[in-house]
Amino acid sequence: MKIAILYNTIDAVKKGKEIEKIADNEVLETVAAVKKALHSKGYDVEPVKLNMNDLSALKKYDAIFNLAESVDGETTAEIKIIEALESLKIPFTGNNSYATRLCLDKEVTKKILLKNKIPTPKYQIFKTAEDKTVLKYPMIVKPLHEDASIGIDQKSYVTNAEELKRKVKEILVEYKQPALVEEYIDGQEINAAILGNDEVDVLPLSEIVFEYPEGVPKFLTFESKWIEDSIFYKNSNGRCPAEVDAQTEKRIIGLAVKCFKLMGCRGYARVDFRVKDGIPYVLEVNPNPCINPNGTGFIRSANKAGIDYASLMERILKYARSEDIERYSVVPS
Repeated sequence: MKIAILYNTIDAVKKGKEIEKIADNEVLETVAAVKKALHSKGYDVEPVKLNMNDLSALKKYDAIFNLAESVDGETTAEIKIIEALESLKIPFTGNNSYATRLCLDKEVTKKILLKNKIPTPKYQIFKTAEDKTVLKYPMIVKPLHEDASIGIDQKSYVTNAEELKRKVKEILVEYKQPALVEEYIDGQEINAAILGNDEVDVLPLSEIVFEYPEGVPKFLTFESKWIEDSIFYKNSNGRCPAEVDAQTEKRIIGLAVKCFKLMGCRGYARVDFRVKDGIPYVLEVNPNPCINPNGTGFIRSANKAGIDYASLMERILKYARSEDIERYSVVPS
């Protein structure tokens, strides 16, 4: 069976900060790891750099392990990549264009969660820096359409109108998109990794343990995810299984599965939570979580479940299929 590992990198960012291309180019490590893993399972594997002008070249492969997340650093281009793969009618890993479109629009995700009575932080969408808030401080300010904590730093935590205005303006100008503003939930950060299509498995819950200096807000920033020599990276470490009581764990698992299915996910995904006073609040549904073998929560959860990296990659590959899951005719407005 001949497998293409599809990926893409960027040389320079067109929006945001230059250093943020680290998040896109990390894919090279993952490509090498996936290739080694699948090769050990007997597959004929070939890395293929994305070329949107010649996707027909992919037809010679039996399946595509899709790790391509953007074009020229544009996150929403991930949807176009997946639509192109769907048109080829070749099995590919990960989520389809429908689920990806919903998950990448954090406002749409919020509306789906609220419509289905799933707890999530109160929010507003800011399209200008002059918009007035009805939320309570402190708040977290982030770009509406980014992932990998791009656009999130310690100044994303705001405690007054001046800080809010400054951070919203930065997102509007640097990231060229609206800002999602949420009330800050001061609690445990829990990740639920999910595998499957129609029938799904939730892997052991993983937790981010923050050991930041006194008075520093505890949340994941770009620095804490990607800048290895920073105090935030060094002091935001994973723990699996998460330290939650049985009742809270059961509730998180139930909500994670519900979110996975509501968003139309398939293959694999991750649901991120903040837990306060026993209530799990959904932060987001990630349709393309990082599967780099070095320290990521998804891999930590798989290992705790007794699934080694090669077996996990093969399992993800086996969930690949060419046909799309049922599309919904109405997306919440």
